[in-house]
Amino acid sequence: MSLDFENIYAVILAAGASRRLGSPKQLLEWRGRTLLGNTIENARSLLNERVIVILGSQAQTIQEKIDLSGVVAVVNPDWQTGIASSIRAGIDSLPVNADGVLMLLSDQPLVGYRAMQNLLAQWRIEPSCIAVSQYHDTVGVPALFPSAFFGALRSLRGDRGAKSLLLQFEDKLQKIPLPEAELDIDTREDFDHLSGHYDAGE
Repeated sequence: MSLDFENIYAVILAAGASRRLGSPKQLLEWRGRTLLGNTIENARSLLNERVIVILGSQAQTIQEKIDLSGVVAVVNPDWQTGIASSIRAGIDSLPVNADGVLMLLSDQPLVGYRAMQNLLAQWRIEPSCIAVSQYHDTVGVPALFPSAFFGALRSLRGDRGAKSLLLQFEDKLQKIPLPEAELDIDTREDFDHLSGHYDAGE
């Protein structure tokens, strides 16, 4: 397998309905950008045009309000069945020569360019392993999955996300401390905490 990052792609999962928030969290504005726009910009800074965004709920509204011209936007028609369908849509959108996929969420705003870059750099050391974020005594995304795990990602069903797969392949994980990934935005309180404590630049 080539270790050239030119064959690494990012998949940003942004299909959820934000039910607990009450409005599309992808469109919440922070530091002058939407949460989804922030994730896209960081991923594109690292991987250029090799960024795939999976949309679902409110897809048309999101497409109207965020410039997606520099990425591949995929609308998952099955988004209501759970996050696994969006993961499958992302994997199915990868080119056949992809060496790996950097799985990202649109609601982890503190995960910036440097964190993504560190995951790729650490993966290069052990390219047969999954480079995974470690935070708060657990592991999760962002995570970089080598192509050998694409089949396992496709096998996920329902609301089982990538974390269930990470726990299954414990012996194949390369854990990278990333406390920034602990904060995700599910409620208005989460966003208020973000705005109140992290309103300055990185």
